[in-house]
Amino acid sequence: MKKKNSNILIVEDNQSMRKMLESMLIELGYHNYATAVNGLKAWDRIQEGDIDVVLCDYLMPEMNGIELLRLIRQTRRFYDLPFIMITGADKRGDFMRSVQAEVDYYLIKPPNINQLDDLVKKVIAHRRYPTEYDKAISNGKYLFLNMEYDKALESFEAASKACIDSALPYYYLGLIYQQLGNGKNAELNFKKSLVIEEQFISALLALAEIYQANEDYVNLAYYLQKVTDILPDTFDIHIGLARACTRTGDIDRAQQHLDEAQQLAKNNADQIKEVLDGYIEAGLVDEADLLFGKKIQDDNIEKTIHFLNKLGLRSRKNKDFDKAKYFYMSCLKLDPQHKVVNYNLSSLLFLQKQYEDAESYLKKTLRLYPDFEKAHELIEAVQQRLTRKS
Repeated sequence: MKKKNSNILIVEDNQSMRKMLESMLIELGYHNYATAVNGLKAWDRIQEGDIDVVLCDYLMPEMNGIELLRLIRQTRRFYDLPFIMITGADKRGDFMRSVQAEVDYYLIKPPNINQLDDLVKKVIAHRRYPTEYDKAISNGKYLFLNMEYDKALESFEAASKACIDSALPYYYLGLIYQQLGNGKNAELNFKKSLVIEEQFISALLALAEIYQANEDYVNLAYYLQKVTDILPDTFDIHIGLARACTRTGDIDRAQQHLDEAQQLAKNNADQIKEVLDGYIEAGLVDEADLLFGKKIQDDNIEKTIHFLNKLGLRSRKNKDFDKAKYFYMSCLKLDPQHKVVNYNLSSLLFLQKQYEDAESYLKKTLRLYPDFEKAHELIEAVQQRLTRKS
């Protein structure tokens, strides 16, 4: 690639920053460039197939820089596309340098024209004159994406020897072993990559995936926490971490991450429902009830009943029987003949030894649903208790 013929894609949502980068590239002699306002638009442009270098902001709406990079690296056609990440320097220091080992270089805001020139020259030079390490990595990625795993293993092992302080070969070795069903070697290599790049997002997420599959919630929470420390504004990670904490019994921590997820969800209905389910799973009934009333409650009676019934079940599991009864009764005000809610209320009354009331609700349910087997079984148990009492 000759300098003036290099086609550079600027991905930046801030208009003034985008214009500044355009001006710098023109001044440096790069007249072939395109722009995109976020990762999603950039991906559409990249698929046209004529981009030589991506110059990409980190924080953007719809699809951020990390998400775009991961998409590029996982695609056969563009896996080797040079990628320069633009980010603001902050108090975390070298955070962006090490956050993602597959970034070729980082450009710190505000951009310096000499640094920009140097970085673009470097990525172009690497394309034209690759080192033995670069060749091994590129070849390994190609073989991996084409599922030639044995040959890919050889390439990445060669890359690890050519550059002993690179995390990338071990990360890909982990991915290959994962595909081959060798979980222990996959885990070992992901951890090796993290010894070199402790904030390597892809490796952290890969380990989290392993522990999720193994239902090892302690380790899952540990690695998702590391991801959250690096990327504090990622909804899915907070939700996953909250669920892992719930499974380990750390409810205070689960609530903390659910609260964070709620803030990130804003008014996204699907995400709000995930937070609601997380609160319910964690037994945080009051928080779920409050969020439902504030964000979701509408004229859809069936959805409201479904949610209130879940709150009733969770309250019962928490042994808060009065609250459970309140939620069931709230459902029946909306639909007095609801089969499942009447049964759940009857079961609760049975537990509270209120046998006459339980019998009354069960008889009403069976008049409406005579084939409801569970209700038949429960009324039989209720009537046995009533017979003993008399």
